[in-house]
Amino acid sequence: MKTAVLNKGKEDKYLNQYPLIEEEDIYRQDRLEEGDLFQLLTSKNTFIGVGYVGRQHKGLGWILSYQKDDEINQAFFEQLFEQALETRQYYYQIEGTNAFRLFNGEGDGLGGLTIDSYDGHLLIQWYSIGIYQFRDSILEAIKQVFPFRSIFEKTRFKHQSIKGGWVEGEKPEFPIVIEENFTFYNVHLDDGPMTGIFLDQKEARKKLRDYYSEDRKVLNLFSYTGAFSVISATGGAKTTSVDLANRSRPMTEENFGLNGIDPKSQNIFVMDTFDFYKYAERHGLTFDTIVIDPPSFARNKKKTFSVTKNYPQLIEGALTLLNAKGSLILSTNHSAYSLKAFKNMVKKTLDHEGIAYQIDEVMGLPKDFKTHPHFKPSKYLKLIFVTLQ
Repeated sequence: MKTAVLNKGKEDKYLNQYPLIEEEDIYRQDRLEEGDLFQLLTSKNTFIGVGYVGRQHKGLGWILSYQKDDEINQAFFEQLFEQALETRQYYYQIEGTNAFRLFNGEGDGLGGLTIDSYDGHLLIQWYSIGIYQFRDSILEAIKQVFPFRSIFEKTRFKHQSIKGGWVEGEKPEFPIVIEENFTFYNVHLDDGPMTGIFLDQKEARKKLRDYYSEDRKVLNLFSYTGAFSVISATGGAKTTSVDLANRSRPMTEENFGLNGIDPKSQNIFVMDTFDFYKYAERHGLTFDTIVIDPPSFARNKKKTFSVTKNYPQLIEGALTLLNAKGSLILSTNHSAYSLKAFKNMVKKTLDHEGIAYQIDEVMGLPKDFKTHPHFKPSKYLKLIFVTLQ
């Protein structure tokens, strides 16, 4: 087996089971190609683990096993998937939710791979050419372990000839309808990188419905297909959805319709968020709850938006539209933006505005999005619920 030797002094984090093998930590390596298995060694040639080459983030690849004798084959993947399935039994038992993450990359022991179940229709996402090299063994293991109606796949890396799509089982007509917290949403598994709903926000949506919606006017910024708006409306809110993408309007209207809500009874704007702030001020629009869940980075005409630089402006703009004792639900999925830094930014921005407030709750990923205890980027989702005093 090929080897990669660490720089002296870089051993500790890997001995403490840090899963991403970072390129800059490597002193010497054999000629490693995507998908190669290799032994990670200390500078004194002591074995640490077996990894595979799958270039992702700043990483050369991921640790697969800390046992020198483990064979990386179908049986190995089946064992990982069986453990993952066991920890998700809760989601097979509860009523009102049938879409959840079955396998979450490094959190479940295999960085570069995720598997979601949308009412039994499985979606595999491959994050590097390296992990894709194990496709045959992984697919067979999935079929052996997970219950499924169909299997689809998406590739999250660029390649001229490797494309995603339908793999196995019944080939459904899209959209399929999934249920989450007794609310219904359309999902497409064969249409670009996104499916129509972000499953990692399921607990945040429930919290919004149960505590921040009844008899409230809710503004949902960066609304995508309106999932936050729809669940708010089922909780008794009058909603306003804002997203720059033209397709957001019909997709949001369809999700309202699925839940017996007349889309005409709700407001939908296809507009840049900062332009909407100006529009809302001109028209005297105010809100009781404002949800801010932006992409980490976006480019619009001549404007660029970065969560780490521009989030304070989003909060400041929202405050001009927020009613007395109103609430902000602030979210980011930027993996390099730590919870501490995000929380400090929120406090600093609110303090600068001279506003009395309380932080009601801080939330992260739901339990089906299992995280890695020694890899902070796996805890990428941060949500802060704030109410003005």
